[in-house]
Amino acid sequence: MKIKILIFLQLFHFSLFAQNNNFYQHLKQEWTKEFSDAKDIIKTYRENMKETGKRNTPSAIQNKCFMLIQSGRYIIQNKGEKADIKFLLREIPPIKLNNPTVTAFIQENNPGQFTDYYYMIQALKKGESFDEARDGISFSTQFPVRPLNHNDYTKLKEILSGNNTLLHQIYLKKLKFLFQNNGCPKEIADLRPSIESHVVDSPLKQEILSLYEQYAPLREGMPAPLSSLQDANGILYTFNDFKGKVIVADIWATWCCSCIEKMPKFIQLQNEFRNQKDILFISISIDQKNARNKWLKALEENKMTGLLNLISYPTENSHFETDYHVIGVPRYFIIDKEGKIVTVFAPGPGKEMKELIQNILK
Repeated sequence: MKIKILIFLQLFHFSLFAQNNNFYQHLKQEWTKEFSDAKDIIKTYRENMKETGKRNTPSAIQNKCFMLIQSGRYIIQNKGEKADIKFLLREIPPIKLNNPTVTAFIQENNPGQFTDYYYMIQALKKGESFDEARDGISFSTQFPVRPLNHNDYTKLKEILSGNNTLLHQIYLKKLKFLFQNNGCPKEIADLRPSIESHVVDSPLKQEILSLYEQYAPLREGMPAPLSSLQDANGILYTFNDFKGKVIVADIWATWCCSCIEKMPKFIQLQNEFRNQKDILFISISIDQKNARNKWLKALEENKMTGLLNLISYPTENSHFETDYHVIGVPRYFIIDKEGKIVTVFAPGPGKEMKELIQNILK
């Protein structure tokens, strides 16, 4: 009798699985069409919900997931500008990322993109602007790079303190690039306990934890490493030589087109503070020693002679690029009057950098 019941239950569960799988394929086909507007997306979602019956069945949850993907794509394609997006946001149902059906769906449907859409839509529903709501963690050529904001940090915190192991691995990989481009500000430092306690041990986890150690000396308030730098006349300097002044440094190279393109803005910013005696604008080139003549020529060509121009001068105990983890340029540093780091991942020359400098000088 027990064997017959067991066989019956197995056949019943197999039948349910087959039915759900068939309906999943049906949903997938329904959601692959082109959607002309938000009304079309909403219509497809509602019609599919009628077929799924109960709202919390696996099929209903899968339909919600497909709705979220297509809504996210529509919002991104239209940069959040179309008027019908506000109606679409009202219709998008709540989804729990840690739900087993959602987890299975994510594994099959571009988990990184799904998560970006999920958090973007949450932020938009709270009234955030499109630019504030869109993902700022991953590099994209589709939109201008913007600094990480509270939405990005909320996303990282929730994912790394959750139990979705797939998303853990995806976002640990992203953290590697965040360290390179942002260092270890307080918001990144605050993620460490979640990583230590919630993420399963792996070589990637250990690599991220080692990055916390490597970037710790570059956090705000730490003494700026005293790497050797040299001017055009061969005189050696370290940041210690400029104590008593706020240092604003542009880290560049002659081979970096973006660096040269932004240099006039840096010089313009220097001119705006020309009457301030307690601030010093400097440029630091990471060109190799054999490119010294090229560096000197570039200073003239780019009208940089009004700056204090220095070049990295590696010694046995000092290497500027290694000490400051300079992976790419341009980079911008701000060091306070006491020789302590304000940030070695400052925003580029412009309004945000200017406001940061003004706050330090107050």
